[in-house]
Amino acid sequence: MKLEELKKASTPFKLYNFVILSIIAYIFIQSWISTDMSFGALINGWGDLVSYIRGNPKIEGSSYFPPVLNMIHIKEYFWAMVETVEMAVIALVISVILAIPLSYMTSRNILKIIIPGDKAIHTTARNAVYYTGTLIANVFRSVNELVWALIFVSAVGLGPMAGIMALAIHTTGVLSKLLSEGNEAIDPGPVEALATSGAGFIKTIAYAVVPQTMPHFISMVLYRFESDVRSASILGFVGAGGIGFYLFDKLRSFENGEVSTVLIMIIITVWLLDNLSAYIRKRFI
Repeated sequence: MKLEELKKASTPFKLYNFVILSIIAYIFIQSWISTDMSFGALINGWGDLVSYIRGNPKIEGSSYFPPVLNMIHIKEYFWAMVETVEMAVIALVISVILAIPLSYMTSRNILKIIIPGDKAIHTTARNAVYYTGTLIANVFRSVNELVWALIFVSAVGLGPMAGIMALAIHTTGVLSKLLSEGNEAIDPGPVEALATSGAGFIKTIAYAVVPQTMPHFISMVLYRFESDVRSASILGFVGAGGIGFYLFDKLRSFENGEVSTVLIMIIITVWLLDNLSAYIRKRFI
């Protein structure tokens, strides 16, 4: 290809690109207008925000600063935070167990390994599995954790179990989507080589798919664990256990000094988990 042809082919100034950018710009501007988004409103209300954080000098504990350092309460918050992390751990294990097969169901290239063949019956079977898996995953992740928590509270009552199930269901849907994208991005070469040698789908997945997807798998699982800890921190708002119970209770009581203490504990926990995740990624990816 000549230099001029190469420049012409690689230029970003194409009608197609201009149309796409115009559509994106229109959607953004229309969304901004429809939602009454305004930086001016934030600037005008900044004084109210500062006043809220400062609190009322006449009301003890209404200010966010300094945080309340009552050791009895800190001990309660600490164990509630531990419970929150435990909820995230159990939910993650459940979601991984469910998300792995669901991710295979929603990966077209993996379905071709599991259900090989080009006949109509094979194509129909793959499509049926794919759309069933996609529907399940979409339902799981489309409903927010708080809504799932309310549903499970009605089934198992107040406490951590409702929060665990809510996190597990939602994370299953999200994780299956993330893992399926990793599955579909693998190099087909090793898969074709094993298929040509007559290997079954279990060996093909174990020796050609899993080694390629493992770094992506570890990264996504760690990401969801961090997200689950953050999400579990507010599930107590609906009685699903963890540190969120104290956070909601103190917010509702306008005990903002205690709220500040709880928030600091959550931030420290997430920071520690983030550093742990970074170490694991560096060690295994």
